Amino acid sequence: MVAMTTIRTGGLSRPLRLGEAFDKRNVLKRRNNLMPRKTILTTLAIVIAGFVSAVAYAHPVLEATDPGQGATVASPKEIRLTFTEDLIAKFSGLAVKDQGGHLVETAGPSVDPSHKSQLIVPISKPLSPGSYDVDWHAVSVDTHKVSGHFSFKVAQ
Repeated sequence: MVAMTTIRTGGLSRPLRLGEAFDKRNVLKRRNNLMPRKTILTTLAIVIAGFVSAVAYAHPVLEATDPGQGATVASPKEIRLTFTEDLIAKFSGLAVKDQGGHLVETAGPSVDPSHKSQLIVPISKPLSPGSYDVDWHAVSVDTHKVSGHFSFKVAQ
């Protein structure tokens, strides 16, 4: 009966051949041959993970508002929000409150047909002078939801 010994080399193992002496240099040589492959696979895994996480966290970002944040304007007829992604008007909208915290009447939100990343909300009645707060929420076509707040003033 022949005794077999198994040697491990960098995660791989093979039986020690009859008469073969254990040589540490062979083990290190085989392990070093595996290093470039491990480095490439590790680098590839990191790149793929970075790409997947970047895609997973892609949300619409508010680029501009009209009236602008902190702006003093004449009574606007509508509020426009421009995002980095196309929107679903049915699931997007905003609430406008005067300085007393009372809701301002607005019409239903819509998306500009020529600029689908722009949400338009008409204001039903002229706004009186004062400060106004806008709380908005938007859902992009890839179903990511975001929300935020901005303020503007209507001039005397």
